[in-house]
Amino acid sequence: MDNDAKEKRPKRTDGELDRMVGQRTVLRRIVAADLPTLHAWDVDPEIIGLMGRKFAEMDIADWFRALQRDRTCRTWAIETHEGRLIGELELAHLNWRNSSAELRICIGDKDYWSHGYGTDAIRSAMWAAFQGMGLDSVYLRVFVTNGRAIRVYEKLGFRRQAILEPSIRRQDPAAVLLMNLTRQRWHMKQTQSA
Repeated sequence: MDNDAKEKRPKRTDGELDRMVGQRTVLRRIVAADLPTLHAWDVDPEIIGLMGRKFAEMDIADWFRALQRDRTCRTWAIETHEGRLIGELELAHLNWRNSSAELRICIGDKDYWSHGYGTDAIRSAMWAAFQGMGLDSVYLRVFVTNGRAIRVYEKLGFRRQAILEPSIRRQDPAAVLLMNLTRQRWHMKQTQSA
């Protein structure tokens, strides 16, 4: 796609991406009061087995301070419409030159697993990525053993790209599946759903 076409894409202001309401979830900025809950999820053995550790190499308070300045990452808390914090979602490694980002999501409140909350939050994030930020692709990494997450990603249009060996440094419990969703495939999925 040429540069002129990229310039004509609708882009939203940061304020419009600070709070997004889906059918089941609200994505909003993370605040300091969320940190104890995020930390509790980070040390939960069941969540570690599905996702690994987010704060293994960095103090959560340092992460939060860095988040305020980081222009290569958009991070949201995931809440229910009633205001209950149930997870966290990131578009990380934002690469404006390549027009891509990495999706990371954790539904940490297990009472909300397998009820469509993660799917809804990802839909809002993909709207932010493709409509709000004008990105061309979003990729993710997921352990091959996390079948529930893989099914959600495939339902939303992500395609399998490669399998990566487990990281010894991160002490990954399994091989990692790399998946990708393009703007074009996302738009086709939206048309099919309408």
